[in-house]
Amino acid sequence: MPSITKALNETTTSDGGYAVPSIWSNQLLALIAAKTVVMPDLDVMQMVSNTLYIPKTTAGTTAYWPGEIGTITASSASFGQITLSAKKVAALTYASSEILEDNNVDMANHLVSQMAEDLAIEIDKQVYWGSCTTASNTGAASPFYGLLHTASYTNAIDAAGNTNQTGAWGTGSAVTAANISLAGINQAVIEVLKDKHEQPDVSYFNPRTIGSIMQLTDSTTRPVLNNETFGSPLIAEGIIGRLYGTNAKYSAQVPITLIYGTTSAKSACSDAFVGRSKMFGILGQRRNFLWKTDYIIASDQYAWQTTARMGFAVKYPDAYCLIRAILN
Repeated sequence: MPSITKALNETTTSDGGYAVPSIWSNQLLALIAAKTVVMPDLDVMQMVSNTLYIPKTTAGTTAYWPGEIGTITASSASFGQITLSAKKVAALTYASSEILEDNNVDMANHLVSQMAEDLAIEIDKQVYWGSCTTASNTGAASPFYGLLHTASYTNAIDAAGNTNQTGAWGTGSAVTAANISLAGINQAVIEVLKDKHEQPDVSYFNPRTIGSIMQLTDSTTRPVLNNETFGSPLIAEGIIGRLYGTNAKYSAQVPITLIYGTTSAKSACSDAFVGRSKMFGILGQRRNFLWKTDYIIASDQYAWQTTARMGFAVKYPDAYCLIRAILN
């Protein structure tokens, strides 16, 4: 797979490079949107500058029932602000002239598809756990704080359903690791509802955890995960089934290497997400993907590059709930 890197300088085409028709850039963006798991559930906004400030309501007004000619008590709404900062995401790869001569595959279309997959994976990873490591979720923002960062969330439970599990992970974590359970999934939904959001409609799990959820049954031994059947259009959108009113999705970018203790099992935990789409996160697009290629005469090879500028921020921290320290 081509490596995804942060480009340090803008690419020029003065040395024989040329801009590829915009149809490939449009195709790349469409493919990324199709391949990413989380992007369709974000509130996507266009950014007109490097930084975008978005107002949000943090507390509403209060309604009263005054008596006849009684005084109406005044109340004030409270507002906060979301800051989106555009960051560059880029992918670059090379191919020798021999590969191009001996390959009967349309290389441009192949590279567009491959880069789209790699970029989608990277976007999902950063939205899920940007600025975190497997041993810490308290690091500085780079490129932005993901959903797992302690600066992002307010609702967190453990896999058994115990609430207020908001502490940091690591070898000294106070969060108790456990197998995924019906109580945990149900409580995650309840936590979002308690904060006056609409019914959570999306959940994200690592494929390992999805396999464990498929084995969970209710009191009548019926599976709790209503699997979509082969050919369902929902499968094409990454939805594996319905779970407590949510579209259950799986992504390998939901980590399974989080540390919640000192044992080997507790060093391979996962966190999952249950939330209300369009409410838990905002994706700002400063510039869509540009596709460029260049010929390097000294080494007789071609270079393909694509870049975009985008930002991510949590919209309402209580619009999603983490299920933490999942062992399976």
